[in-house]
Amino acid sequence: MQQSVLEIKNFSLGLEIDRKTYSVLKDINFSFFKGKIHAIVGESGCGKTMSVMSILKLLPKNSKFLGGKILFEGKNILELDERDMREIRGRKIALIPQDPMTSLNPLYTVENQLLETIMLHNDVSKERALDIALKTLESVEFKDAQKRIKAYPHELSGGMKQRVIIAMALAANADILIADEPTTALDVTIQAQILKLLEKIKEQGRTIILITHDLGVVARYSDDISIMYLGRVVERAQSDMLFKHPRHPYTKALIEALPVKKGKKLKNIKGQPSPVTEPVLGCPFHPRCERADDRCRAACPGLKNIDNTDVACYHPL
Repeated sequence: MQQSVLEIKNFSLGLEIDRKTYSVLKDINFSFFKGKIHAIVGESGCGKTMSVMSILKLLPKNSKFLGGKILFEGKNILELDERDMREIRGRKIALIPQDPMTSLNPLYTVENQLLETIMLHNDVSKERALDIALKTLESVEFKDAQKRIKAYPHELSGGMKQRVIIAMALAANADILIADEPTTALDVTIQAQILKLLEKIKEQGRTIILITHDLGVVARYSDDISIMYLGRVVERAQSDMLFKHPRHPYTKALIEALPVKKGKKLKNIKGQPSPVTEPVLGCPFHPRCERADDRCRAACPGLKNIDNTDVACYHPL
């Protein structure tokens, strides 16, 4: 059995709002494996980004750890101080942020920003750092790297900016990359190029955690998928299995909302997720679920394995 390189175990997180703590992540579990893309999918506000930012301990000041562990290299990340975290961030676990348009400093060239990252995490000369920077840019298919490394961010397209950001994550040779909605601000053609690039990086033996609200984006490129809803993991399976036979009504509804065939009417999911300040009793999806009954409204189901799929539902499909 393959050993995980990072685990989130029974983890819960709250946010303090007006002196009251509201639970935003509820007893979540993830296992991430070497050389795999694990996609975390769900609607905005479901807890995807909060889950991965907990790994890096980059959370709002009003956040509170309510329980659980995040295990990496035999240590619980939640117990590490800021000095120890600086050894992990960037060097071992790197973040590819959501918006390439605003993630680069507009006052510095690509070269300046790459050299700063490389020299921060590696004991190398400036000449050696420049060599690493150029090779890393070439590895992410950044065209004319020798010339365009002198460019400022405003001189680059959205796709080229995203490549620079990925290069910065790779430059420190991190084993785990967290890609938070890496294709959101890009057009469809560039989206496919970036996803293929992440797939290529995965094949080098790196672990990629891919955050997205679009199940269609991850259909071809992910190995494992976790579906989140209102701070909980409601379904987890290998990618091909999840698309062939979704077990949770929410997962099925997401798949049916994908624009697959021309002329096919898209199905929408009725209602809206409840705000964090109005916690739902029972299964969090029951107010929007056609299969819900009194049991669903009374108690929240835990994850149960059915034919290699983990699903949190009293009436799985």
